[in-house]
Amino acid sequence: MINQSTLIKRKTIAITGASGYIGSALTFELLKLPVNILRISRKKISTVTGTEDLILDLNEKESWQTIVSRADIIFHLAGNTSIYLAEEDPEENKISTIKPINLLIDASKELSQIPRVIFTSTVTVYGLTDKFPVTENTIPIPLTVYDEHKLEAEKILANASEASLINATSIRLSNVYGPSIGKSSSADRGVFNKIAKNAFIGKDISIFGDGNYIRDYIYIDDVVSALIKIAFIDNVEYSSLNLVSGVGVKIKDAFKMIADEVFKFSGTEVNIKKSPWPDNLSPIELRNFIGSNIKLSKIADWSPQYNLKKGIVKLVNFIGEAEDS
Repeated sequence: MINQSTLIKRKTIAITGASGYIGSALTFELLKLPVNILRISRKKISTVTGTEDLILDLNEKESWQTIVSRADIIFHLAGNTSIYLAEEDPEENKISTIKPINLLIDASKELSQIPRVIFTSTVTVYGLTDKFPVTENTIPIPLTVYDEHKLEAEKILANASEASLINATSIRLSNVYGPSIGKSSSADRGVFNKIAKNAFIGKDISIFGDGNYIRDYIYIDDVVSALIKIAFIDNVEYSSLNLVSGVGVKIKDAFKMIADEVFKFSGTEVNIKKSPWPDNLSPIELRNFIGSNIKLSKIADWSPQYNLKKGIVKLVNFIGEAEDS
């Protein structure tokens, strides 16, 4: 994914949330490069040859002292990924989102280290937009507690970068899908993967409402390639960057693609049925979204390699082969 000649020296890379959906996929791609990998987790995780695992609490000062003292690049992927859990306990979500960021910055200042930091945020910080594609010039108007805290974290990273305490970039992710050894811990994430698994056992695919809402889906391999490329750009000015496909697809059309590919792979017919929206629905679920990836593409010389059709075929084949094994 990245030209190894651009790696001037063997760097040490720390990944928080290393056992999660994106963290796992990122780890296995980084293993192809001449780097040292530190996987950071709150509890013991399955061993991966070629990595070093550190069990650390990211709400503790000593944990970040350890990470910053050892890592040239920090991918900060850990934290809650559910908008609904954030609404249930806003104070806990704020602590888990903001405190690690502040401790990272404090450790960098105390140790006189300036690590490269890649923070995963979300395109939902923009709120409900009506002009597409959405660029980074669009003023964020977060609707949820989750998005408010993500945006606050971005602002803290921006200020610390401008003060030359760290060298950070925030990545605003759209809907990520595709196979990974890890999985999201939140029920409202990883929808494609869950639907495809259920489809193989003949479960109906449910669409809330009419299914006409538009989303921008980005394949996991494209996400990982972009994260790696942006991480190895030294001394880039702080920015919040969209990591999106740049193409909008109606939810109902995406679900039909999954059903069609499952049928091609296994002969299993899957019904798609409409269901009423749940009572606790967040208004952000009613959004239409198409993002622009032009800024990231220019900075990192990156472009997505998977359209939705190609990505769904790979996802369904991965799940189908796993079911057969």
